[in-house]
Amino acid sequence: MGPIVALWTHPRSISTAFERVMMERGDFNVLHEPFSYYYYVHNDTATIEQQFIDPDHPTAYPDIKKHVIDSAETSPVFFKDMCSHCFKPVVQDSDFLGRLVNTFLIRDPAKAIPSYYAMNKDVTSREIGLEQLYNVFEKVSQINGTPPVVVDATDLENDPGAIMNSYCNAVKIPFIQEAMTWDQSHKKEWDIWKDWHKDAAKSSGIQKNMEVFEVTIENSDHLKRLYDTHYPFYERLYRHRISPLKS
Repeated sequence: MGPIVALWTHPRSISTAFERVMMERGDFNVLHEPFSYYYYVHNDTATIEQQFIDPDHPTAYPDIKKHVIDSAETSPVFFKDMCSHCFKPVVQDSDFLGRLVNTFLIRDPAKAIPSYYAMNKDVTSREIGLEQLYNVFEKVSQINGTPPVVVDATDLENDPGAIMNSYCNAVKIPFIQEAMTWDQSHKKEWDIWKDWHKDAAKSSGIQKNMEVFEVTIENSDHLKRLYDTHYPFYERLYRHRISPLKS
């Protein structure tokens, strides 16, 4: 049985670029948001529909969990997913969380929320997901007896190699410098959210995000309320972020 490295995150956190690095390594079986099937197939409160649903992909929580675990029988597994996709079952599933190498990726909600709103104006507070992310972080800390690894997206953008080096060191895998760059391409794993991953498909490495949005927390009371709700959870997670590790 190989290790299963989980990157728990929230939408619009540059997690797909992070995942792209893990794909480029070549030593992990990378699963893209497997628990999105649980949320978007079974949850009638979802404000958007998943763009592509693989008919062969499990949709029930126990079956997705088994799929993830079984995938590690032949090689190490890396998956990234949103805690908001499966919060209720996963936060109560100490056995599953205990099987994983749990890591976390966060992004300042002043950036993440406008980015999400630009894609989906019906986004709910639940779907923004930082509160759920923090609660899963607390659960993992309780299980492990120590806080797990946290990466901040701004740190990752500012110094991709040094942050990924630090991440790899923390999860006890080799850092592969060559995995930090790649040829521009759309990955088939992204078909389920094709329109959401256009920037990642056009990228050739992790770069500073220069997005500018018409609606922001500065000019929208609605987004400011969402920000005020989620910023305290971001701030608590931010305290545990890893520092750059130079090669």
